[in-house]
Amino acid sequence: MKAFSPSTSSTTSLLFFIITASNLLTNVNAGNIQLCAKTSHSNEPIQNAIVNCYDHDWFFDDDDFMTSGTTDQDGCVHLSYRNKSTRWYEPHKWWDQGTSTKPDIFCEVSGECLQPTNTNVKKKHNQNSLADFGTIFVEENNNFCGKGNWNGCGQRELPGWIQHAADSISGFQDQCNLHDVCYSNCDKTRTQCENEFRKDMFGVCNGDWSCEFLADLFHTGVSELGEDSCLADRKRAQCSDDGQNKCFL
Repeated sequence: MKAFSPSTSSTTSLLFFIITASNLLTNVNAGNIQLCAKTSHSNEPIQNAIVNCYDHDWFFDDDDFMTSGTTDQDGCVHLSYRNKSTRWYEPHKWWDQGTSTKPDIFCEVSGECLQPTNTNVKKKHNQNSLADFGTIFVEENNNFCGKGNWNGCGQRELPGWIQHAADSISGFQDQCNLHDVCYSNCDKTRTQCENEFRKDMFGVCNGDWSCEFLADLFHTGVSELGEDSCLADRKRAQCSDDGQNKCFL
């Protein structure tokens, strides 16, 4: 019996199929992010929470936006993002302004009456593997009901790396976000916003004098320089003249 001898064309087709299948299998989770959100108090899944994901830029002005979406009934969301080139000769297409072939991924979970909450940062994450952040517990907070903008610690006009440093060094990101939305609250005086800001910061210091010293520095800064930011936020929130006048100390 004559032995079977595959033709060159069939061998080439078989190799092409194997390579294609291999690439598909190794890229099943390429460019994918998933997480689930639950309330920190009742441990209930949060539907319609807003999830924004970024590549954290450590040394540049702004985090690169990657993808966004909202959670389903089970509180979970599966997101995809566009991979970037990892070729050595295309650094202009890399992450972090051409300094890395792997993104540093984090996500912010927010929504109506939810205090914005960040995940941890997955540093140098492989784009070909799923970025699974597991379950994120989010605090329900009436201060975040309705209109409002937040950006953590530092004025929006400051470079992003300064804001990152202020958030990381101080540990006051949540308190700064609450202070931001207070500026958008037409019913509150700026004096109330500044006093609540100081009280909230002291609340997380637990008597640590260095923490309280830093909190007083932050409080002094917003008391002296916060008027323009307050007015801008009140105008953005379409507050009446009376609401805007409450920005004056």
